[in-house]
Amino acid sequence: MQLEFLGAAETVSGSCFLLRFGTYQVLIDCGMFHGPKELRERNYGGFPFNPLEIDAVILTHAHIDHSGLLPKLVKHGYPGPIYATEATADLCTIMLPDSAYIQEAEVERKNRKLARQGQPLLEPIYKREDADQTLKQFRPMIYDEVVPILPGLEICMRDAGHILGAAIVEVWVEEDGSRIKIVFSGDIGNLDQPIVQDPTFLQDADYVIVESTYGTRYHEDRENRSARLAEVVRDTMARGGNLLIPAFALGRTQDLLHELRRLMDAGEIPPLKVYVDSPLATSATEIFRKHRSFFDYETRIMLEEGRSPFEFAGLHYTQSVEESKRLNSITGGAVIISASGMCDAGRIKHHLKHNLWRREAAVLLIGYQAEGTLGRQLQDGAKLVRIHGEQVVVRAKIHTITGFSAHGDKTALMRWLGEFDSVKRVFVVHGDKDAVHGFAQEIEESLGLPVTVPKLDEVFELTANAVERLGVAGLSEAHVDPEFSGVVKVWEGGDQIFSGAYGLADRRFGVSNTPDTRFAMGPGSSFFTVTAAASALNQSGYTLAVPLAEIMGEGMPDWALSMTAAELLEEAPKRNDALELLGALVEKLTGEEFIKYTESKIFAPAGMEKTGYFRLDRLPEGTATGYMLIDEQLIENVFAVPIQGGPAGGAYTTAADLHRFWQALLAGRIIPDDMLCDVLKPFAGEALNGLTSYTMQGQAPGITMISTIVPALEQEVTILSNGEKGAWDLYNDLMAFLEKR
Repeated sequence: MQLEFLGAAETVSGSCFLLRFGTYQVLIDCGMFHGPKELRERNYGGFPFNPLEIDAVILTHAHIDHSGLLPKLVKHGYPGPIYATEATADLCTIMLPDSAYIQEAEVERKNRKLARQGQPLLEPIYKREDADQTLKQFRPMIYDEVVPILPGLEICMRDAGHILGAAIVEVWVEEDGSRIKIVFSGDIGNLDQPIVQDPTFLQDADYVIVESTYGTRYHEDRENRSARLAEVVRDTMARGGNLLIPAFALGRTQDLLHELRRLMDAGEIPPLKVYVDSPLATSATEIFRKHRSFFDYETRIMLEEGRSPFEFAGLHYTQSVEESKRLNSITGGAVIISASGMCDAGRIKHHLKHNLWRREAAVLLIGYQAEGTLGRQLQDGAKLVRIHGEQVVVRAKIHTITGFSAHGDKTALMRWLGEFDSVKRVFVVHGDKDAVHGFAQEIEESLGLPVTVPKLDEVFELTANAVERLGVAGLSEAHVDPEFSGVVKVWEGGDQIFSGAYGLADRRFGVSNTPDTRFAMGPGSSFFTVTAAASALNQSGYTLAVPLAEIMGEGMPDWALSMTAAELLEEAPKRNDALELLGALVEKLTGEEFIKYTESKIFAPAGMEKTGYFRLDRLPEGTATGYMLIDEQLIENVFAVPIQGGPAGGAYTTAADLHRFWQALLAGRIIPDDMLCDVLKPFAGEALNGLTSYTMQGQAPGITMISTIVPALEQEVTILSNGEKGAWDLYNDLMAFLEKR
């Protein structure tokens, strides 16, 4: 069973997890990305999977960062069911069409500009008809009911206490005779949150995927939050200004109305003129009224007493654009609640434009402000911001109250996780980098649970007893020839982002290749010969400009008589006699056998413990036997491999050892920097992205090896094979994928 983290990994948006088991593929959430441009661009590209191959979708809740790309999924061919609670399904009837409207309006605005410039026009991510079709595919569920949705897959939704209808999803998967339970937290609500119930506590799971939006922070408690809200309201009204509150239409707006009603009833703030300027929030509030059975005890009591948090004197819901614009003529005394909560879209931007420059005005931020958003700029103290193409000076007071967040803080999240009796691993998601890593550390130190922070697009293999990091989604989709036998590893930025082992290391005894299998390099080990020669020259006090005749004396072949050491290094990979001459040069300079010198001065400093020149009849355990195709028959290549290698080739290595070699070589631990360019020069090429790459490669009967590094991008691709089929096609696929990253 594989789990791919296709969103909400080291970021707070784009929640999307792909679960693969048997022949089935299931998506948990399909959310839209917000924040920096490089994340938002993911909304427009293709999915890292085929929508036609998805068998089911499970939606934790209706927020757009969890549901917002569902219409795109349907647009691109997904025909199947979308499982969600009844309240979530109802909320999506307003959220998804509204999102489609935003996509269409944004593209229409951009296309007017592009048309004037004579440039190609854009297509929206999806349209209203895509959203409408998506709504037809919802399959409403109720809390606490275990439902089989595919052969070998059961799910149960528990109240997450986040927003109306939000769910923690329990998933049971039966595969290969074992039953594994995974819990997806979705977004966990804060304790003692108004309107909704507290989150459900669970006790058992094999794996838990938990959010961490506020995993390293504490919210103000409810009493302090109320007192702070009352203080901000009183201060702003006393100064004669408007109080602008950017709030998500779903959840946050309703919580805020609840709190304002309670404060007015208690006499802690004066009667207010409150404007909810969001058609979406108005519609969402209607759905809240419909699902009052989900409310907590306090809210149900308020309703029974006729004190609805959604209806009170002075509360106005604006619908039309004209009504919204009229609010801009109000210079003071109003509380305006409008979306979006991060100020990066919606009507709130117009109100900010008309109020930020007023000293008597105030802005109250009550939710998480992602990096790159206007809300985050205001929160960080920006004195000048750009809104709708205009610079606006910030004179208004900017306040932040964290207690209104619908996300659990560190205390709530740790309490929820602490209820589990035993967990094999916790995956921390849905937080910025500081939050996910800080919360992961807290889990390890306080709860003693094993924790992983997945990177965006990472893939993991989950079994009943172990977790293995496989690499990056997309890389795992690279075409692997069914007859390919070998090991593949890809690194980026020092991290292994893909690892795969295929076929048999020994056909006679049915031994499979593993990530640590050792393979023959054939001519690929000429790189070691060139490096060893440079090392020997440096050790002996020579530069690469030294004439070979000065070192070797008589007996040199005619073709090398006038060469310098640098010229021989460049020529060596093209001809075996040049490699043999380099071997003789090493032995002349050091007085050691070539193989012993290379192993002690090249392999050992790089930590290449599994690399060496081994006799064919004494190959260490874990070494693959090469197979070549002769007359349609695969036979062992004992006749094609030298009894023991030397300067012209014949080393054995692992993919991990080659990674260590590249790192040690480029770090200057094997040869000095002033020799490095000459050593690399014979192996230089151009990667697909136009940057310089360096490649060692070897091809012989039963042997294919390629190892490439692109230093500027810190990318490495290594393929070692004990066969001759499929390696180069796979290599080209992987390099093309890396070019797009």
